[in-house]
Order: sequence, then structure tokens, then C-alpha cells
Amino acid sequence: MTTGTRIALLLVGLVALATVGAGPAVAVSEEPGGTTAPVDCSFPVEQTDATGETVTVDAEPETVVALGPSAAQTMWEIGAEETVIGVPEHASYLDGAESRTNVSGAGQTFVDVETVVDLDPDLVLAPNIIPSETVETLRNNGLTVYRFEQATSLAAVEEKRRLTGALVGACEGADDRAAEMNRSLATVGEAVDGADRPGVLYVMGGGYTAGEGTFIDSVIEAAGGTNVAARAGIDGYAEISEETVVEQDPEWIFTNSDIGTLPASAGYEKTTAVEEGQVFVADADTLSQPAPRTVQVVERVAATLHPDRYDGAAAYDTLDLRTPTTTATTPGMGVPVALLAVALLALSKRE
Repeated sequence: MTTGTRIALLLVGLVALATVGAGPAVAVSEEPGGTTAPVDCSFPVEQTDATGETVTVDAEPETVVALGPSAAQTMWEIGAEETVIGVPEHASYLDGAESRTNVSGAGQTFVDVETVVDLDPDLVLAPNIIPSETVETLRNNGLTVYRFEQATSLAAVEEKRRLTGALVGACEGADDRAAEMNRSLATVGEAVDGADRPGVLYVMGGGYTAGEGTFIDSVIEAAGGTNVAARAGIDGYAEISEETVVEQDPEWIFTNSDIGTLPASAGYEKTTAVEEGQVFVADADTLSQPAPRTVQVVERVAATLHPDRYDGAAAYDTLDLRTPTTTATTPGMGVPVALLAVALLALSKRE
């Protein structure tokens, strides 16, 4: 598969919402901040994954490989990191991750299959961005692999955490972390309830944004904002035209630290967000990965949008982009290709 095809698939094709095929043992709240039932943490565990395969984990895994940073972060957050023996390079920010084997592949391959097979883990956790072909290859080599559905909301992040806890025998840690997340989201929700909701635009790079049916949309809404991409009828992760940006005139614009800035264009410069210096950058490791630490982003976005209502976290520093800047390009690449490459990096870290 060519790089261009891979980029197109990532930016367009891997964004469909599907229902997680979890058995009745995994119960979660439908809304962030709701109550949740505990998970039955007993073995064997049988769950149907995103490939339609019924995955059976016969006994509590002693060794686990996480193929995506969100899966790795989840393992750390539920207290199961000691069983993790392999992580991707984008999980290097986790404490102690440097002592685990790097299972990332070169170029656009995402996973070094040979390395994972050599590790011979009891369980492999694969995010939705990992191709089904890779999952099948690992299974053909005798490994037990669970491939997750895409997390499209904060509730889905919680569901993924509890499901992970059930798969690895860390239900108590998953329950505790879920309860903590729900308390935090409830506090934010109460603080911003009844407040005016400013229009917010998330910039991914390459002309892409996060519309309705994405967990970024869920973050914006939970923090007391209105996602202007969703308001404009954009679904999933998709392109947003400069004309739409001008029409929607977001009051706030944010991006992640892998992108770092906005497109240098007259359309963006005309927005209320840029004219009033209401632009901020969120850490990619917490924003771009639908995992437990996403709640930290919700808290900080709420503190940024509604400083008079919520002070439970530090607001983001804002950027003054009223003076036009020159968009940087990657050596040997045109501007469109460079921007697509940055968007691809952001997507590779997202799961």
C-alpha cells in the first residue's frame, strides 16, 4: 500500500462509528459523569472485538503488548503497567515506558510484527488504527489479539477502560479510574451548566478538523463549548473549507502540540478567535489519545472557555496570531504534503 493511500485511509476511512461488541459483563454509563456498574473480573473472558472475532482470554494475562499509545496509557492508568512488555514509540511519555520493547514499525507499517511475535505476550491490545491485516497476521502466529472499536465519545473512552480492565484482570483499577473521571466530568458539567457556549474549532492540520461523532467533539461539548465543525454539518474527521471557517467564525480555536499553529491564511485571520487572541495549544499526548487522561483536557478547556465558572484546572496559555506568519514546510515536501504528513502523525498518536 502506498503512503498516499495510507494517508487517505487514515484521514477518511478510519472514522466510522461502530458499536463495541462487548458482552454483558461490561456495563458503562451512556453519558460522561453518569454512574457505572462494576465489571465482573473473572476468567475466562470472552468479548467480540472490532473485527467480529470472539476473543477468549483463558486466564489473567501475565504479559501484554499495547500496539497503540491509548491502550498503553489505559494500562498505566488502571494500574496494570507491570504486565506490559511492549509499547509503541508514541507511548514513550509514560513513566517507565523506556524499559519496554518498542513495537512500532518503520514508515507507515505502524507495527513491527516480528518483534511482537518474538515477545510472545499472553494478550495484544490493538487500537482501531491498526489494520485488520496486521491483527490477522498476529493471530496466525498464535497470539491472542483484541482490536478495539474507535472511541467516538468520552463515554466510549470509559467503556474502553473498563473493557481493558476486564481483559487484563484489573477491574478494580479500571472502576476506580472511571469513577474519578465521572466525578471530574460531573464537576465540570455543573460549573458550565447554563453558561453561554462559545463556538470552538479544533485544527488537526492538513485542512482537517473533528466534527460530530468524534471524541474531540465530546471534549468540546463537555467543556462548555460548541463545536463549530459539527454545527456546520461535518461528521467524523474531515476537511473543513476556509469558507466554512469564515462562516462559522469560531470564538476559540485550538490545536495540539504536534501541529502547534494555525494555517496562515486570511480566512483564519478574520475569525474572532484570532482577532481576540483566543487560540491555544493542547498537549497531543492527552488530547490526541482517547484514553483516561482525556479528562485533563476537558478540565483545562473548561477553565479556558469559562474562567469565571470553573477554576479546577489551569487554563491554557493563549497565542497571539494576529501578525501573519509563514507556514513551515518539511524539507523536500510541498505545503499540502507537509500538512498531510503532520495530520498523519496526529492520527497515529490518536489511538
